[in-house]
Amino acid sequence: MVPRSENQCGARTRQGGACGNLGMTNGRCRFHGGLSTGPRTAEGMARMRAANTIHGARGQDAQRFRKMLRSLEADARRLGELA
Repeated sequence: MVPRSENQCGARTRQGGACGNLGMTNGRCRFHGGLSTGPRTAEGMARMRAANTIHGARGQDAQRFRKMLRSLEADARRLGELA
């Protein structure tokens, strides 16, 4: 392994060398820091569900609403065909 400076990321690149980007407080750079894996405990899941989301378009309420709209649209199409 190539020795690295304390402020460098040090992740392996596809070319086989060490990443030379400066690290953040977690020690990795913005490219090699990794994404959040989400809450791991039941308490964490509850906090996540209770938190205000920015978009809200992917929650259970929005999914139920879209499903209801599709059902109403299908009913309206069927009524239009009968008329």
